[in-house]
Amino acid sequence: MLNPSTKIRYRLVFNRARRLNARGEGLIQIECQQGDKRIYFSTGIYVEPRYWHKGQVVDHELANDYNLILRRQRIDMERIELDYLKRDVKVNLNMIREAVQEKTTPTAQLVDFGRKIIASSDRRDVTKANYRTLFNNIETFRRGVRVDEVDYAFVCKYDQWLKDSNIQHNTRIGRLRLLRSILNEAVKRDMIARNPFDKYHVQGMVSRHGFLTEEQLYQIEQLSVKGKTAQVRDCFLFCCYTGLRYSDLRELRSEHLRDGWLRLTTHKTGCDVAIPYTKLFDGKAAEILEHYGRPENMTRQMPSNSQVNSILKDILRMAKIQAKERVTFHTSRHTFASLLLQDGMPVTTVQKLLGHTKVQTTQIYAEVTEETISKDINRYNNKKQQL
Repeated sequence: MLNPSTKIRYRLVFNRARRLNARGEGLIQIECQQGDKRIYFSTGIYVEPRYWHKGQVVDHELANDYNLILRRQRIDMERIELDYLKRDVKVNLNMIREAVQEKTTPTAQLVDFGRKIIASSDRRDVTKANYRTLFNNIETFRRGVRVDEVDYAFVCKYDQWLKDSNIQHNTRIGRLRLLRSILNEAVKRDMIARNPFDKYHVQGMVSRHGFLTEEQLYQIEQLSVKGKTAQVRDCFLFCCYTGLRYSDLRELRSEHLRDGWLRLTTHKTGCDVAIPYTKLFDGKAAEILEHYGRPENMTRQMPSNSQVNSILKDILRMAKIQAKERVTFHTSRHTFASLLLQDGMPVTTVQKLLGHTKVQTTQIYAEVTEETISKDINRYNNKKQQL
């Protein structure tokens, strides 16, 4: 049986500071008392003194709503203590305060907990931005959902909601993976017993862009073009042979090139990449640079990404290339990865060249085509003959 002095009592108190705001309203707080010690938590609700009577809001147009919110907040506070008691932990007021402040209670709102975790993590800025998008997305789907309410059924409904919202496949998978990561953090803190994603299969990413074949690249190389069209053609081919993004190409400088290697920190992920551009694809990237003298000359006054994509359409038309998928400047990066993987380069090596932090991201380029199968069979037969 609990010692009466260790039991925590909860009650609502009004205007404890005896100070009204500019609108003449006082703050309602939750008082937690254990023995002769007390701590207080704001409910975020302010009302005028005339609307407060015997522990509840009365005669106010929002009285029912306010009282419902206050009752739920008080119950949530009691659940924190109950959760500790279920784990046979002797709870004190400091533990209650820490759990509330750190958003590490089962009754904490999922979005509040997630934002707290991400803010204190060492994740990259671009990753943190993706998490912020996820949290805004969840608030749209189900505002105020608590950590302990996120179960298998919630995940199923959220995924279906993403599908019904016409969210692109890779974007949907990315958000599910981020949610899974946040729930793993909740498991580590004993906020939930297990991650509902343990039972829910998350599909893999797929390549959103097609890629060009070596034959198609040769057709583009042979075009006789001038001016901006020639510049876009050469920059596109350069990225097909190096895997650079458009944003990284724009920032490419002479100091990034040394001893046949291209070294820079990627703009999007902040990863350091080292690309032996003189050895890949028979050194075609080096030949393009040699024509311009310096990378700054090649990228000077480069059109915007949208303008580049428009010019690329004309280039494909002139080269009489009918691609199965929509071709944009980013297709160059997919082409780089796909051709290297088809030629048998290990996926982990391609991962390093692209600057991917996870090998799963690189694996979406590993499409099995007839050409890939043919090359694999030839390599297999050559090895057999050598034995």
